[in-house]
Parts: sequence; structure tokens; C-alpha cells
Amino acid sequence: MSRKFTWLPLVILAALLLAACPAATPAAPAADTSSDSTAADTPVAEEAAASDATSDDASSGDAMASEGACVPATEGDLAGVDPNGQNIVWWHQHSGSREEQLLVLVDEFNASNECGITVEAQNQGGYNDIRDKVNASTAAGEQPAALIVGYQNDQAFYQLNDTLVDFDTFINDPTWGLSEEDKADFFPSFFDQGVHPEFGSQRLGFPPNRSMEVLYYNKTWLSELGFDGPPTTPDEFKEMACAAAEANGDGTGGYILRDDASAVAAWTFAYGGNVLTADGSGYNYSDAATAESLTFLKGMLDDGCAYFFTEGFPNPEFANRRAVFAQGSSSGIPFYESDVQTAAEENSREPDEWGVTSIPHTTADPVQNIYGADVMITSTTPEQELAAWLFVKWFTSPEVQAKWVEISGYFPTRASTEDYLGDYVSANPQWGEALALLPYSAYEPQLISYQAVRDEATKAFNEIMQGADVQTTLDNLTTFANDTQAELMEEVQ
Repeated sequence: MSRKFTWLPLVILAALLLAACPAATPAAPAADTSSDSTAADTPVAEEAAASDATSDDASSGDAMASEGACVPATEGDLAGVDPNGQNIVWWHQHSGSREEQLLVLVDEFNASNECGITVEAQNQGGYNDIRDKVNASTAAGEQPAALIVGYQNDQAFYQLNDTLVDFDTFINDPTWGLSEEDKADFFPSFFDQGVHPEFGSQRLGFPPNRSMEVLYYNKTWLSELGFDGPPTTPDEFKEMACAAAEANGDGTGGYILRDDASAVAAWTFAYGGNVLTADGSGYNYSDAATAESLTFLKGMLDDGCAYFFTEGFPNPEFANRRAVFAQGSSSGIPFYESDVQTAAEENSREPDEWGVTSIPHTTADPVQNIYGADVMITSTTPEQELAAWLFVKWFTSPEVQAKWVEISGYFPTRASTEDYLGDYVSANPQWGEALALLPYSAYEPQLISYQAVRDEATKAFNEIMQGADVQTTLDNLTTFANDTQAELMEEVQ
């Protein structure tokens, strides 16, 4: 099959050739060649209905063995393993209309795969809920679901108990694996993000999608306030947020603070720093960039230009002009769109124009936090493991991935997915705005301790916003993070 290599490969390849996969070191920005979301996607309320994909179902390879039949392999590590008739449970975090349309995709696989595999996709809440359930299962000596979802630091933690299997066993299999062409179709940094050197370079996760931390802005409201476009620098950002807050006059209107660890990392990157040490083996929240950026945000809070909203998700606040800026994952774009439309209908007015842009930065170019969960296969039986892989292989095929992009708003992880997206980018300009920022990628830690550190980073952010000394709080966070990392690495070694 011939491929077009136009906007999507050019933009993402520029980003991924620059980014080092295991560490969160900001990549040197590449020239922007196009026109568009941790370690955790933030869920958003009020899901928008996704458009139907028009491409036909297809598997990404050759694969269900000879002449279309699901026949066990006769060579390789999976010789004799028969996936026929296996039932696979998948614990995932998707909800609302996204889950509804995910189930449609799963039903397509169940009805069409030649091995008679049945996948049962089960929502288990958020990433934290899935993590708790997996850890509880392994602690009790019980088997978690055959297929689970989570971040790279989750993979490292699970593998302390040998919970996961190495995807390379399946990827490189001569019968059931990926062709060299298919391997090359995955963007390298996304593809290799689940490889863990501390566990013998096992590939413990596989990438179905990615997102980016972005700033949402109300273009119509900014224009009414006298501004020509979104901010680039922190000073511009504060000026605009303060103007909107003054216009509302009730404590809202400016920027909704986000206390997630991914936001802490995003602001650190935007100020030219890193939450990791130079070699990526430890944490450095004491970095001047972290202190400067959080001091800046505290100043915005003190001046009434930023506020906390803790009663739900930020998109309805944004849509109803109680915030001119909000921050979160690019995967929330369809839901912001839905809420902006709903607010316009409820208030009998035209919808505001809005967009997404980079986190305001002191660097010459943006430095954007890119993140995304992987799927993982747990150690069960060879038959279950192979069946789970065949679903993952199908789900990440370019045809199906294009459908998933339209349903979810995520970025694809394969170059040839563009062949099946049609006019999606032109029809979704905010997604295109985010896509254009991919050449300026940085990544959060994949260290085994990062989940505990994330929780502590959120706590530290809130303490600083409540008046705690910035540098002392960040120094304490750095000490906690490195001590936790050292303790967990003792179990690996």
C-alpha cells in the first residue's frame, strides 16, 4: 500500500527525532513544518459525540496465519500457542460517549477476528483506580485483567512483581508479529517509551495514543478585551488573565489553576527547566525554573487573576466565561467544544471562538509536555497473552487508529494513520493547533517512583499556593522524590 507522508508525519517526526524517550529533558525545538494533550490525562466533563469514521476495518498485517485461518504458529517462541476462542478482559479508563464508541470498536473486533477472540472492555474509573485494582489483585495473589492501561511509571512498579509480559515477544514473532514496515510506521519515541532499561530493556507497554498539555483560551473574549491573540510569555498571560478577572469582578474570569503534577512539569519546561536531573536518574524539583514558575502562579492567585475551581471540571467554567484560560490535556478538545456550544445555546448567543496554544514560556520557543498511557498485557497463559496482543495489534492498526483519533481526540502513534483521517484536521482546527506544537516536545519522568512523586508534587503545589515558602517546599519535594526512588530501586537491584 502506498503512503502519503504529508502534515502528520512531518510534524510528529520532527518532534520525535528530537526527544529522548526515557527522560523528560526538553527536546531542542525543530522548525514548525505544519499547522495539532504524563503523566496523566485529566478527565473532562460533558463529552462531545465523536464523528463516525469512514474507513473499513482491517488488521495491520498479514497475520491470522496461513490463508486467513487462525492456525497456531509452527515456529518461534509462540509455536503451538492457540489463541482461538479466548476471552480477554480489558480494564480501561474511558467513560461517557468515548466509552460508548470504544465499545463499538471492540464489538467490531469481536465480530471480525478470525480467532474467535472476545474482548470485554470494562471501565474501572480513572488511572488511579486501575492502579489500585491491579496492585490489590497482585497483593492478594489474584490475576488482574489480561489487558490493562496505565503510564510508564506504572509499568515499572508492576514489574517488581513480574506482572507484565514483554511485548517484544509478540512484536518480533514471525507469525503473529509486526512487519518491519509496520514497526517503522510507529513514531520511534512513542514506540519505545515503554522500554525499561532497569528491567532488561523489556517493552512493558504499547502506545495506542498520545496527548499534550495545552492552554485553552477564549479568542472572542480576548478580542473584546483588546487583545489580538493568545499569550506567548508569562507577562502577556498575566495581563490578559487580570483583564478578564477585572471584567467579571467576582473572583472568576482569569486562569483556572491546575495542581496536577503534569502541570507542574509543564510550567517547569516552559521556564526552561526540568523536574529531572541532567542524567534522568533522579528528581530536581529544586530547579530554579520550577520555583520561578510557581512563584509566578502564586502571584497571579494573590492578585486575583487566577483561582481554584474544585467543584468539577474546568471546561464548563471556561465555556461560560468564568475563565478566559484553562489548562489540561489536548484530549479534552472535543469536550471543550461541546461545552462551548452548550453555553451558547443556553445563553441564546453565538458560540465564542476559542483555541489552544502553548503554555506561556520564557524560552525562545515553546516546550510542551507530551504524555500518554500505554496498554499492558499481564502474565496469564500463553493463549490469553497472544489473544490480548492480537487485539492490541488490531486496535493500533492505522485504519482503526484513525477511528480512535476521531472518537477520542488523541494524537495517533503511527504515521500512516493520516491516510485514513480525511479532512479531520481542517474540520477540527483546535486539534490542528495542538498538532503544530508537537515539534516542541518534552516528557515527564518514567521513573518507578513517579506515581508517589506525582501525588507529593500536587501536595507541594497546593502548599505553595497557600503561602508556604516556595524553595523550601520544593527542596523537601526533591528529597522525598529521590528517597522514594532509591527505596524502590533497591527492590529491582
